[in-house]
Amino acid sequence: SSTAKEIGTTGYTFSSVKVTAGSNEKVRLTSIRWNQSGSAATGDLANLKSYIDGVAYDTVISSDGKYFTSTFGTGIVIDKGFSKEISIKGDIAGGSARTIQFDIYKTTDLAIKGETYGYGITPSTSGTGFHTGNPWYYAFSVTVSAGTMNVSKATSVAAQNIAINLADQPLGGFVVDTK
Repeated sequence: SSTAKEIGTTGYTFSSVKVTAGSNEKVRLTSIRWNQSGSAATGDLANLKSYIDGVAYDTVISSDGKYFTSTFGTGIVIDKGFSKEISIKGDIAGGSARTIQFDIYKTTDLAIKGETYGYGITPSTSGTGFHTGNPWYYAFSVTVSAGTMNVSKATSVAAQNIAINLADQPLGGFVVDTK
């Protein structure tokens, strides 16, 4: 469901879909194109990768900064009746009060073809989050929470007297935690 995450969050799973092969033939998954439909900019995100079976695949960002495409080499074969889960993970580097939402805009953004006949397959529109229109898969939104700043007394600087006309004396110490 929709959630809020702080700047500095690493390895967060923004979105995930499960692809199941039907009973007719094995299928080959060759690529996925995620649509970042939130208000976050590309500079607010870092280390974005698509994952299948724990293997990370790089993402290529479109020129408009809204589409993130991962290709899976020669493809990943899914046997009849079996499934694979595809997710996109990354780090939140900035963007207070902005949203991050990795949808799949069209059914063709998930590139699948049959192994027996070699034809492309248009995935069905079933399951939570899937629609007949665009976006085809509507993911939950992540809101980047506002930053925080805590200032406290440093325990590493002890209380002491200040001498007259003596340079470089500590007057106090603070610990600042900024997120």
